[in-house]
Amino acid sequence: MASFRSGSALIMTAYQAYQPFRPSHTSELTSGFRYPALLAARRQRAAAPTTGNSMMNKLASIVAAALVSVCPPASSALANDPIDTLALIKQEGVLKVGMADSVPAQQKNPISGEWQGFNVDMAKNLAAALGVKLEIVDTTWSTIIPSLTQKQFDIAMVDMFRTPARAVTVDFTDSYMTTGNTWLVGADLDVTDWKQLDDPKYTVISIAGTAAVAQSDRLLPKAQKKTIVSDNAVAGQLEVAAGRASAHLSDYLQNALFMKANPSAKVKVLGGDAPIEATGYAYAIQPGDYHFLAFLNTWIAYNTTTGFISDRKLTWYGIK
Repeated sequence: MASFRSGSALIMTAYQAYQPFRPSHTSELTSGFRYPALLAARRQRAAAPTTGNSMMNKLASIVAAALVSVCPPASSALANDPIDTLALIKQEGVLKVGMADSVPAQQKNPISGEWQGFNVDMAKNLAAALGVKLEIVDTTWSTIIPSLTQKQFDIAMVDMFRTPARAVTVDFTDSYMTTGNTWLVGADLDVTDWKQLDDPKYTVISIAGTAAVAQSDRLLPKAQKKTIVSDNAVAGQLEVAAGRASAHLSDYLQNALFMKANPSAKVKVLGGDAPIEATGYAYAIQPGDYHFLAFLNTWIAYNTTTGFISDRKLTWYGIK
């Protein structure tokens, strides 16, 4: 609307600029003593086409500029076209899914090297629903969001907490599972409540790119912090077990599975299985891709009612 008004103003300016060349017919006809002089002036202007043409050229330039301001170039309009990833997926016949290692949600089989896990089964189901092939793109927790925004894949399908901080950069689907974090600490650590960890004598370790980084800073502002970059989803648990860190905040399922897989590890979970600040897991896509988002939410709701998601949870997490 602002550009239209400014364009209208320019056209009006052009119109006013042209007025000296338009005689007042009323004055010419009613004031006989002025008519000869005005007629002579008109003939003089007609005899000097260069001056008139110059002014007309200026007028045309002003009007053209006004029209350009009102009507932006086609390339500008195209640049603001909405994203339609769903149409591109159907056109190319391939669904590209970004995945970062996290047991048992998604991990590579040590023998075959193929991805397997809960979210792998979900990705296969999604590709089948779209009638396209599935292509899994390897990424890491520290680069998964930047890789998504750089369009290296269509969707990030990992067990990712749907947080406001992340939602600034990406759009999230509806949650397909609600979970939360628990504190894993050394077995010999003399604490019974996680709030006791808020002390400079304790070191909290987190994996870069995970929601636990910001959550640890907020929950334990006084404790020392250490962030590591690793493709190993249980790197934080291993650091605590090795005595190189006091505590690690991670998904309660992952902490429980780590302890089950490593019964001799000298670690314990504070507060049992009760998660801290229960949060939903969701998938992430490009911001503003509303058609794709609506489809994904419908797909999640459908697979919830059919029991597919519950069945996959039981298979990979041991829960419904």
